[in-house]
Amino acid sequence: MTAQPTKFALTQPHVRAALAAGEAAALAAAARVSIAVVDDGGHLLGFVRMDEVHTGTVEVALAKARSAAGFRKPTRDLAQSLAAGMTALLTLPGCLPIPGGVPLCVGGQVAGAIGVSGASPDTDDAIARAAAGATP
Repeated sequence: MTAQPTKFALTQPHVRAALAAGEAAALAAAARVSIAVVDDGGHLLGFVRMDEVHTGTVEVALAKARSAAGFRKPTRDLAQSLAAGMTALLTLPGCLPIPGGVPLCVGGQVAGAIGVSGASPDTDDAIARAAAGATP
């Protein structure tokens, strides 16, 4: 019998740590954002919408997280590919090539992702990366 590969998953302590780190990074950057954490299938595990953040950021943060989880790469990489001429990315379901989505890894595997929206693309990306660094 062949051994089944181990699948790592995000736990609520991972989710809470990522959200707290993201919120701290946003405050340090004087930014107000929405932060979404999803599992590897794009299902919502945790969310924070900071005070005074417009509601449009909610769906964008979730879409960035789902895009990073689905494509197993930061949405900044997708944005760079689009800028390099890969316009076909715009036709792919679930692809949002805007910086601010970063995969979350557990045990060396993508177990989910985080998405941030509400500041500039570069600031969203920096906040998402800081949040991703908080997961073990």
